[in-house]
Amino acid sequence: MAVNDQAAFVLVRTKAAGNIGAAARALANMGLADLRLVAPDASWDRVASEMAAHGREVLRNSAVYPDLEAALHDCVMSIGTTCRPGLYRSGAQPLRPAIAEMTQHKFDGRVAFVFGPEDYGLSNDDLRYCQRLITIPTAPQYRSINLAQAVMLVAYELFMASSAVPAPREPSLRDSLTAAARVPEIEMMVARMEKALVAIGFLAAGATERIMFALRAIFGRSGLNRRELDILNGIAHQIGWFAEGGREVIEAKHRSGRKIR
Repeated sequence: MAVNDQAAFVLVRTKAAGNIGAAARALANMGLADLRLVAPDASWDRVASEMAAHGREVLRNSAVYPDLEAALHDCVMSIGTTCRPGLYRSGAQPLRPAIAEMTQHKFDGRVAFVFGPEDYGLSNDDLRYCQRLITIPTAPQYRSINLAQAVMLVAYELFMASSAVPAPREPSLRDSLTAAARVPEIEMMVARMEKALVAIGFLAAGATERIMFALRAIFGRSGLNRRELDILNGIAHQIGWFAEGGREVIEAKHRSGRKIR
């Protein structure tokens, strides 16, 4: 399906009820309905309801999750938003070209747009669950945008880009191996890969973040399917096995002329 049909908007640790309500209204304006709240500091009280206006149905149907991983359980892509510079944020794409690129693809599951709390935005821990990053261009002297306004801008660009392309054909049934991998599954693979790379000395224990963020970005750009995920899990498993004594087994097979597999 097209990105706009599959879009989920995820608000992480939101502090102001009014921003939750205004975000719900923004989604309703753009024909979107999937609003997810991760450990909100605010509840959708009277202020939220008033700010939602005709988006109250979106607000009422919003789901609350204890953490970001749970909120992304059915998502095949997670796009974080950021206005801050930093080592793990340098690959952020400007909003408009990023959305235009995404609308050229079909996705087999939900595509999440993730927004951090009003004061500091998404943390580096949150970014672990984001395969891609987008940023909203602003005047350089004041980069921070109100949360609900940021939601509206992303929803608007998504609406406009999706309206500009032909409606996609209904997808045919696809083999389960070619279905897109879910975000939590990818993160589990990344954790296995990290452990394996530490085992062979490619990474130093306790100093893995920089390389692992780079690998997450690579996997995010490629859009892993289930078969590809199985291959990477197998590689991570084999690396770990080799580091824990498998090398001797391989060398013994070589000496005896037996096949490796």
